[in-house]
Amino acid sequence: MGEMSEETYEAEKKKVTRYHNMLEVPVLIFLFIGIITGALNVTIAGITPVVWFLLSFWCVLVIICMEVTMIRAALERKKQK
Repeated sequence: MGEMSEETYEAEKKKVTRYHNMLEVPVLIFLFIGIITGALNVTIAGITPVVWFLLSFWCVLVIICMEVTMIRAALERKKQK
């Protein structure tokens, strides 16, 4: 990752937090749509309940990857001090 200044780290931290908060909404929406379509045994625009769950899971994976990246950046920054 290289050297990261304090200002760069804080800017990236704010950006990741903003993306994390933005991705929480689709996770819940896709999860609820998946549960509802699964319970009613219907498809919406040809999208089955499994696809809704996969979309929700994809958003969760993106959130996890962002958090792991920030943990790694924090540990590298701590190691440099």
